[in-house]
Amino acid sequence: MFYLGDKVDNVTDHKVRLAKNKAKSWEYGYDASIDTVIISKVGTLGEIYSVSGINIGFPEVPNKQNILNHDKTAANQKFKREEIPVGLTEATMHNPKYSDYIDREYERREKGVWAYVKGIPIYITGTYYYGIQWIREEKEFPDFRVIQNELMIFWEACKADNRCYGMQYVKNRRIGASYLAVVELLESGTINEDKLLGIVSKKGDDSKKIFNRLIKGFKRLPCFFQPLWDGTNTPKKELVLDVPTKRRAKNEVVNEDGLGSVISWHNTEINAMDGDAIFRSLLDESGKYPKDVPFDKYWYIVKTSHTKGVNITGKSMVVSTVNAKSKGGAEYEKIWKDSDVNERNANGQTKSGLYRIFIAAKYCLEGKFDEYGFTIVEDQEFEVMTDIGVKTKVGSVTHLKNVEEALKNDPEELNEQKRQFPDTVRDAFRDEATDCSFNLIKITEQIDHNEFDMLPDEIERGNFSWENGIPDTAVQWNPDPNGRFWIARGCHPAPEFRNKKEMKFINGVSAWAPTALNIGCFGVDPYNTTKSADGRGSRGAVHLSTKLNTSNLPNNAFILEYLDRAPKIEMFFEDVLMAMVYFSMPMLCELSNYQFLTMIRDRRYRHFSMNNPFKNFVDLGPNEKEFGGCPAQNVKIGDAQFYAIQSYIEDHVGVAREEINRAKETIAFMPFTRTLMQWKEVDPNQRTKFDAYISSSLSLLGNQKIEVEAPKTRRRGNPFQKYNNVGNLSTAK
Repeated sequence: MFYLGDKVDNVTDHKVRLAKNKAKSWEYGYDASIDTVIISKVGTLGEIYSVSGINIGFPEVPNKQNILNHDKTAANQKFKREEIPVGLTEATMHNPKYSDYIDREYERREKGVWAYVKGIPIYITGTYYYGIQWIREEKEFPDFRVIQNELMIFWEACKADNRCYGMQYVKNRRIGASYLAVVELLESGTINEDKLLGIVSKKGDDSKKIFNRLIKGFKRLPCFFQPLWDGTNTPKKELVLDVPTKRRAKNEVVNEDGLGSVISWHNTEINAMDGDAIFRSLLDESGKYPKDVPFDKYWYIVKTSHTKGVNITGKSMVVSTVNAKSKGGAEYEKIWKDSDVNERNANGQTKSGLYRIFIAAKYCLEGKFDEYGFTIVEDQEFEVMTDIGVKTKVGSVTHLKNVEEALKNDPEELNEQKRQFPDTVRDAFRDEATDCSFNLIKITEQIDHNEFDMLPDEIERGNFSWENGIPDTAVQWNPDPNGRFWIARGCHPAPEFRNKKEMKFINGVSAWAPTALNIGCFGVDPYNTTKSADGRGSRGAVHLSTKLNTSNLPNNAFILEYLDRAPKIEMFFEDVLMAMVYFSMPMLCELSNYQFLTMIRDRRYRHFSMNNPFKNFVDLGPNEKEFGGCPAQNVKIGDAQFYAIQSYIEDHVGVAREEINRAKETIAFMPFTRTLMQWKEVDPNQRTKFDAYISSSLSLLGNQKIEVEAPKTRRRGNPFQKYNNVGNLSTAK
């Protein structure tokens, strides 16, 4: 394995391995004693590689004379298909002189082969050998490629493991996954009796195209590998591998036994293949299925078709590039998360039953394969010949970086390039930039940083409580790994304003007021009932962001996140109040829950509740004057919320393109991934569904210094002119 796996040592005792190799007693399948899926069909066990979390046991390397190309120099050791012997036809294939050749090809098809490639012995699975040796869709046979072989090694492990329903492969463009699926369907369908094999793609027409490719390959198989079929010249819907009815004489019909298997394609419908006992299925482009066939639902329908009782009787190749979340990608990603081999149930199966695998684009980039079938990944000191006869020094990594560098000032195109040619699985599941209301590149950069580069202790979780359980005294922080509050590390308030409040008389109301108004503001989106009518209920959402300040807290940063549903709604009310007192900062709350705002007023914290920042106090409505807060459905406020988040993302999220808010090429500080995910998915026209968006945008609005022009008072002039009567002559003053 060169690209997909890491060698694993000390899985089994060396002496035990040698003894069982001598006896050829290793069995194909999952060996629980060494937690390894053995794909060897010759009774031996050689090297073991970990691929996507699965230990895969190869057959032992045979003696040199049993390895293809052993009689060639390393420079001439390329995989080259063998031509069929001259004279071998359907009419002569039963001639004894061809029996050894035909038997050898059947053995290679079943057990695989070893071949020297550029001096290195490589195990080629039987299915992949069958494909590159015998299945031709176009004028030429396909070239041997190491990365395809490694994918087929993983697929062989999926077939061998009796706990597995198949593989889910998140792919990029042009690796030839559909061709490999055609190979598997033909190999399995033309050698097993009485089996059903099915094809489903993103549309019925796409399924049909794959089926037509399969028919081309089938009709070009050598005679000894091609079973009889029902006589249809060019099957349109299904390939029935059965002997056609023959007439010997008038009214005399003879039926002979045939293979009895059927390969067919299906329209993309939620019940496609439902109820059938499917031996092999290809679910092609399943990250692009239509809305009426959501893949996270459809897969579990197909899964039952691969089962008889508790036994797995069929396997599925689930392969796809990934559409945007709103176009099938979200459902495909759900199955991806359900296919993690590190999360198995008590039966040893993943939740989906599938094993997942991802291959970076750098390993399978068209035009970056050398003449031996290896991928030219890194730049070369000297020119190497590609498989299409072009010399190059530039590896796939540099080529892809150059493309991305040219697109760095075009976020939408850069995002699409990374989606189509992903380096990580996170790239493969990127949304289309046009499906995000904000700068998707920056949000994705920040999410990736948080998930993979942020230190584990960057966020601490906990809850607040009143000291000694006495309300309206001082508030204390209680760390708790399951706490409802998430606070950025080191972002607790300084002692000089922690738990500080002062009684003030403002606009005719005497109430407590915060002392750190100049530092930050909470945004609050409350919920209304302890439990909603549908049993789910929304969450309370709270964010705290800072302004440009001179305190111990970072500038222009979100430092607190609360996205939770407390056991009782009154607990949420108390949570918000304690957070405000602890930080001594006000809140801008959505004016949607009068029970909450009444509690704030009655507990004499009215001045902790900011007024609508777009109005003077005299212009506020009665409820706004009494409670503070912003109307939930106000268009002007809704637009301001959108622009506040948009501006914040451009300036304070993702990698800096310019040295304005921080050093160029540095990542921003925004550790709250749940909020970032809502920013990525939010529809500003239906913002009420996105509680984190509401509260975070209100926090930013509360921090903005919004100048509202006071109404002009008109000076009334004195209609009577005043005069100075001193002296003999009066003069106007």
